Amino acid sequence: MAAANSPQPEEETQRRADRIYQRLSQVEAGQAQRHVLAAEQSDTTVYVGPVDTPHEWEKAVELARLITIKRAQRRDTITFGEIRWAIFDDIRMLVEQSTLADLAMGVNRESDGVLLSSLIVHEGAGKPGDEFLQHAASLGFDLPVGALQRQAYQHFS
Repeated sequence: MAAANSPQPEEETQRRADRIYQRLSQVEAGQAQRHVLAAEQSDTTVYVGPVDTPHEWEKAVELARLITIKRAQRRDTITFGEIRWAIFDDIRMLVEQSTLADLAMGVNRESDGVLLSSLIVHEGAGKPGDEFLQHAASLGFDLPVGALQRQAYQHFS
């Protein structure tokens, strides 16, 4: 009987993402990036990746997806630095620079019919990484980034 009243894993994940997103909304993109850079300089920072820490990686990708969806609902992009900070804030592990493209592509779901990852941008450039359009085209999305972003905004609003 107690199990029937306990929250489902999806609900717990959503509540966790809501808490992280609330904290993230209080941090500017540049500040999030500075926190990430400080963590990268630390000798004690533990990194998350798909090979070495697959369970934590799944949690990191799901959190990245949920907070990117929240940004899409606001019709806004999110930086890699903000996502890395949010994941670090939640699981105390930092996403390695070399796995950022994997993380970004991991937020997409075929069932969405759009590329949510089009909303994950580099802070200075304000657009996805160079290989994004190549990957998007390989998936059948041959539109400019702005059009892909508009599709994501529409889908998630």
